[in-house]
Amino acid sequence: MTYEEFLKQWRDTGTDVQCRTSGSTGTPKSILLPKTEMSKSALRTVRHFGLDRFSHLHSCISPDFIGGKMMAVRAEETGARLTWETPSNRPLMQAGQDAIDLLAVVPSQMEYILSHMDMMPEIRAIIIGGSAIPAALRRRIEESGLNAWETYGMTETASHIALRRVTDPPSPFRVLDGISTGVDGESRLVIEMEGWQKIVTNDIVRIIGQREFVVTGRYDNVIISGGIKIHPEQAEEILEATFGVPVLITSVPDNKWGERVIMIIEDGEDRASDTKIISRCKECLPKAWVPKEILHQNVPTTENGKKKRKNIL
Repeated sequence: MTYEEFLKQWRDTGTDVQCRTSGSTGTPKSILLPKTEMSKSALRTVRHFGLDRFSHLHSCISPDFIGGKMMAVRAEETGARLTWETPSNRPLMQAGQDAIDLLAVVPSQMEYILSHMDMMPEIRAIIIGGSAIPAALRRRIEESGLNAWETYGMTETASHIALRRVTDPPSPFRVLDGISTGVDGESRLVIEMEGWQKIVTNDIVRIIGQREFVVTGRYDNVIISGGIKIHPEQAEEILEATFGVPVLITSVPDNKWGERVIMIIEDGEDRASDTKIISRCKECLPKAWVPKEILHQNVPTTENGKKKRKNIL
């Protein structure tokens, strides 16, 4: 889908928009989102960043995904100027020098922006979504001084329902107006969207006060090895900060442990031995979380850059 095609669909008389989920934990599926709720979501972001008809919005994300679609909706709701480009890992090379009030990117595109700051236009605010921000990149973003925000949301919620400034270590997510959050008996995040729906997510969280939360893992990703629960996302955050390269923690069935923990690591220029990697893991992880096996290969990802965790081994 192109932006022109999506805008035509947005402006027609239909009441819903067909969207595709990411497929990070399974098979992508199509859902229908009401245009009224997409408009409400857009306006939450508009209010947060103080956007208006004089603003310039630029998207580096495909309108095939909710993040790209919602950039167009934000522009439609405010009358702001919208520009876009074909997604690539060399963003903003043809964007010109007009100041951008809100830029939408994924983490891999931020790597390029940070390495070519002298070629970039003025960027007043950035939203980063699609996948988790690696620890090393998080540090670079904070050190750059850019006004960058990490998003929390999903296709089912019509884009993000919470934001946090990119800091190292990460700060809690803060929910936007019109959104309420809580937890169920399994500590999974429950999202209530005023006048629309209530969603029980698979994200395990810790609630802080009335408006903030910290994600500690995914309910459907929990590994039970030797009777102990292991949250892969927490382990990956620690290991990526330690090794400075992408890491994925997964498992396979094991007669002794129930599940055998496996670490996939994308080696840098200097590939460390498995013995050295395991030794460093023992220094920074709880004993039961230390991987039993190391695989040296690219971390598998979905089409929009999220780590793919199911059926990968």
